[in-house]
Amino acid sequence: MSETKPTKNNVIEPSYFSNWADLFFPPIANRILPFISGFKWITPNIVTLFSFFLYVLGCLFIFIDVPGHLIFTAILLPAAYIGDCLDGQLARTKKLSSDIGNYLDKVVDVLKIYIITICLAYSAYLSTNDVTYIFLGFTACFFFNFRYYLKLETIFSQFNQDPQYLVKCSKRRQELYRSKRAEYEQLSSNLSGKIKLFWFKHRSIFWVDEAEFVVFTSIGALLNQIELVLWVLAISQFLIASWRLFERGYQTHKAKDQLLDPMRK
Repeated sequence: MSETKPTKNNVIEPSYFSNWADLFFPPIANRILPFISGFKWITPNIVTLFSFFLYVLGCLFIFIDVPGHLIFTAILLPAAYIGDCLDGQLARTKKLSSDIGNYLDKVVDVLKIYIITICLAYSAYLSTNDVTYIFLGFTACFFFNFRYYLKLETIFSQFNQDPQYLVKCSKRRQELYRSKRAEYEQLSSNLSGKIKLFWFKHRSIFWVDEAEFVVFTSIGALLNQIELVLWVLAISQFLIASWRLFERGYQTHKAKDQLLDPMRK
């Protein structure tokens, strides 16, 4: 199977509906891609597993008490997320996309949330001997996965009612991408538009997804504020999940057309 030279046409750039941290990590992966793709033995699944190994190692260093252990966390977690961005790009470049690769990537992404919240909670408990942090870790993990459940349950429900639902969603996504691209180009022509554009691009930080778990934990590690990170993650996941519970219920009952838009968990 022939390989494709990496270009901006065959890698995925951050979309207008992606995570806030995806504004920064995928471009780094794009720069690494030409080098990595030169090694024939490096497959997308190897990158997925290696990035997962780095992620687990970074999480373990949250509570492994060795000199500079939190510095290792602050370095390894972003490196692991760059690898997470790289595997899909490599698959498209080498034309090695597969169902098992996509399945592995998605399963590992969810597993990472369990690992990082457990490690954060355990580290905070060791430091304070306060069981509250175990509860905060559970809260962050539970409500993050509850968001996943709400999204998937809504999609399955709509698909059961309309077998063309996913096709319609794909068309809507492309329409929105084109309209948003044109809108953003227009906004960038003046100062007030640039301010509004800055808000549009960065407001997704408040949705605290996988990438933000990495960014917030890395910053917390650098500042030695692991307990604060747990509070932020637990409160944010509870609030976001509560909003999604109401939003998906309202859309299902009163505004089905909105369910065709790109759906955040």
